[in-house]
Amino acid sequence: MLEMINLLKSGGVFMFCILAASIASLAVIVQRFYTLWFAFRLDVEGLRERVVAYVDQGDYGRAVQVCGGSHPLQKMLVAALERANRSEKEIRRSLETAAVTQLARFRRGTAALPQLSNLATLLGLLGTIHGLIISFSGMQGVEAAARQAALSKGVAIAFYNTLFGLSVATATVVAYLFVSTKQSKEMTRMEAATASVVDHLLLLPEARKAGRAPAAHAALS
Repeated sequence: MLEMINLLKSGGVFMFCILAASIASLAVIVQRFYTLWFAFRLDVEGLRERVVAYVDQGDYGRAVQVCGGSHPLQKMLVAALERANRSEKEIRRSLETAAVTQLARFRRGTAALPQLSNLATLLGLLGTIHGLIISFSGMQGVEAAARQAALSKGVAIAFYNTLFGLSVATATVVAYLFVSTKQSKEMTRMEAATASVVDHLLLLPEARKAGRAPAAHAALS
């Protein structure tokens, strides 16, 4: 631990800035992994099948109960089910309104990872330039030993910052790829589930009307 602190001190002030960026990146990565793999873990297909079954039976109350959790998909389905007896326009508007809030909650933090990666790279570049400035400033010294010491110190600072900044940026990008892939996959499944439920909500009244029409015709004849 002491060696790490000494290394950070040797690299100059920008090493601590990169460290702060790495801590922020790690916090976002942990939050995203926990949210996507644990907190928002849900059997989307199973939920869709249960909701569709209750919708086909006309039991909207039970369908809403099935969606009683905190998952964004459940919140969006509840918004659509609460407008089940309304027009198609109202159902879709309610779903879209809920989707704006819930999908933002589902994606929260992911967009920060590329920015933190860029920040770490830029801070590493600034540290590199800072080290080079120290190196060239030391070349003005009279004694050769002093010039050599300043050159060595400046080059070390430049390399420390470059290595640390690129390491943090690379690790953040790799984590972002995992998070982005998982997020896109889950959002595709959620979109398919909501589309299926809305289709059943819209088709059910038409099916009932179509079923009543032949029955009424048979009664009259």
